Amino acid sequence: MEKATEIGIDEISFIICKRSERKDIKLERLNKVVTSAVKQSLKAYHPLLNEPVSLGALLAQPFEGRKFIAHCEKTGKTSIKAELQTGGRYLILIGPEGDFTTAEIDEALQNGFKAITLGESRLRTETAALETCFEVNFLNRVN
Repeated sequence: MEKATEIGIDEISFIICKRSERKDIKLERLNKVVTSAVKQSLKAYHPLLNEPVSLGALLAQPFEGRKFIAHCEKTGKTSIKAELQTGGRYLILIGPEGDFTTAEIDEALQNGFKAITLGESRLRTETAALETCFEVNFLNRVN
């Protein structure tokens, strides 16, 4: 939360998946962490923290922009670097510990998400989220 805020993320949604280890998230505490990171990094924007929702509920929500799901399955995926465009709006799903199930991946694909890879390394959930935040922020940074 802290690092993603410092990088410059706009919004964070917590999704409850079949393999999610935590189903209870303390938003009040996380908001304090984010507020502290906003102050420390001199950001003018406090990212929106959304209440946890099921993956199905999130997939059903409308989104104006490109939608991606990063997962570890060996199916056809494209590199995130090949998909990002300057000035784009993105919704990128990062799975829980143990990754998304095959059914969850299929459901995302059926709802207009495109499968992406973040590279050859298998990353922890937190690292994958930060990698994604960095790449989108770097591409959209105004000089």
